[in-house]
Amino acid sequence: MKKIKWKEKSTEWIENLKESFLKSIIYRVITISLGMLVAFIITGSLAAALSLGIITETVQFFNYFIYESVWTNFHDKRLKRKILETKEVNIKFDFELIKDISYDFSQTDTFVKETHDSIIRFFERILENTNLGEIHESILRDKSHFELKHKQRSFK
Repeated sequence: MKKIKWKEKSTEWIENLKESFLKSIIYRVITISLGMLVAFIITGSLAAALSLGIITETVQFFNYFIYESVWTNFHDKRLKRKILETKEVNIKFDFELIKDISYDFSQTDTFVKETHDSIIRFFERILENTNLGEIHESILRDKSHFELKHKQRSFK
């Protein structure tokens, strides 16, 4: 699993904070308009409606911003924890397909060093994989055949 560097984490956190701030502003513009409309209908005074609307919405703006930031942080941590706790991976190996690929590679005749090295790495990785133990004998045979075929090659 790729480790996230501190700088990347702080940049992500700042971006989340900016998004929460912008959401808070947009939401507050909508609610301040509604709040002032209701205050004006109740009081009949435009000055009282503006004062009540601005004071109420300023307090609610900070309340919502803090709430949104805490919630986002909680959600991200919960999601990361679930990802880290998920250890079960269901992979099905098609042994016959892997054996066919191995055989085809063993028949490859190449004068290109990169191709040769890549095929050798394929054989080695299959042989390192303990889940593929029951086909290791076939893979080892194919690898030996490939190496024997290229034994006298000089790769430049």
